[in-house]
Amino acid sequence: MFQSPESVLWNALISDAAVTSIIGHRVYPHLAPASVDMPFVTWPRTGNNREQTFAGPMGVPKVTVEFLLFASSYLTARKLADAVRGVLDGYTGSFDNTTVRQASLESENDDVVTLDGAELPTVYAVTQSYDILWQET
Repeated sequence: MFQSPESVLWNALISDAAVTSIIGHRVYPHLAPASVDMPFVTWPRTGNNREQTFAGPMGVPKVTVEFLLFASSYLTARKLADAVRGVLDGYTGSFDNTTVRQASLESENDDVVTLDGAELPTVYAVTQSYDILWQET
């Protein structure tokens, strides 16, 4: 069985009314479909730290995940960032036999980016980096 703390956080986001009122269920691992409407969220895993003892792994790894929030206006990007932070910062919970013990926002920054495709307009982006402690079985 494949376990992933990202799936727990994905479920938390698409289950939250404040988030879904802005993006619906447009939350994707790594890349969004080319035809996706704005705004949307993607996430890559950017780090994984497994603590060890003399007896072996402790079984509570710390994963770092960046949530990349994209919107066509700065106001929508900030509103989405506030909604996502409200769900994920301090989050604990379970989904699909995987338990997140704690998610904590470590950094957040705003940006303006051009998505792949030269004909696409510039969009506003917010990057939120979370450290996630989760229970591995």
